[in-house]
Amino acid sequence: MIEIRNILCPVDFSPISRRNLRMAVEMANRIGSRIVLHHNLDVRPPGYLSVSWMWSEDHESKEEQKAAEVPARLEELFAEIPEGIDYEAKVSRGPMDTALLYLAQELPADLVIMGTHGKSSADHDSLTERVIIESPCSVLTIGEDYQPEEVFDVEHTMALEAMKFLVPVDFSSRSHKILEFAFAVGESMPHSVDLLHVVGEGKGSQDSAQRDREVVAIRKRLQGMVPESLAERTTIHVRTGDPVEEILKTADEIDALCIVMGSHGKSMLKRFLFGTTTMSILHRAKCPVWFVSEAVQKKLSRSRFEALES
Repeated sequence: MIEIRNILCPVDFSPISRRNLRMAVEMANRIGSRIVLHHNLDVRPPGYLSVSWMWSEDHESKEEQKAAEVPARLEELFAEIPEGIDYEAKVSRGPMDTALLYLAQELPADLVIMGTHGKSSADHDSLTERVIIESPCSVLTIGEDYQPEEVFDVEHTMALEAMKFLVPVDFSSRSHKILEFAFAVGESMPHSVDLLHVVGEGKGSQDSAQRDREVVAIRKRLQGMVPESLAERTTIHVRTGDPVEEILKTADEIDALCIVMGSHGKSMLKRFLFGTTTMSILHRAKCPVWFVSEAVQKKLSRSRFEALES
């Protein structure tokens, strides 16, 4: 079973970080987790300034004034956390990515909930991408347009059991581990699980009868991976087309609460691979994306699936 005891939620007191806190509260309410708010005071001079003492002299007083305001602003966020949820706050100084990853390791955190503000480019190095790649725990990312209130505050909202986790499966060893993670979380939370396998264009049979048999075989293979305890809460989808487009389309059609995916590791090659399907889903999904980091994947065993497929 996957235990999510500590949820780490970075906050900068912006409306977006308040939205992320709302998602953390919803998660903590359901699974009895503790929330750790993290605010970072990054006092590094901008990289393009060669005379760092000038920056420090000009900005130190402003930075210290901001630091003095942090306790009161954290108290405002504490007021938004309902009674019954355990919480605390951590304040750090230094590079944000280093501080966040260090705290995730030291707590240790079981889940990081954070927003995403666009992909890396020559002018923008995405903090979210770096955290997903290097995090010691899973990371739930929330796009700029997602509003938890529209999901959880709607009158006559759907039952929790009807909210869906969409899990793309390509039958690789990585996706087996993501499945194990998703099913383990499903044992702790009441949501439904939707499994999706996408047959790439040109990879299936051209004969319609043969193609139908292939789909039946894929469905049977997926069904064989589902634990008996979750059989009634699991739905199978098999589609043909571009994987990114079909994942996003399916998430929209089933109104997925989140998409569960794996992330790659730290090497340059893996960072490049991260920039294909995974990055597209990260930045284009309308719903949150729950990334299972490589560190978490290494802790998961394939024994359940090896037994089922033998």
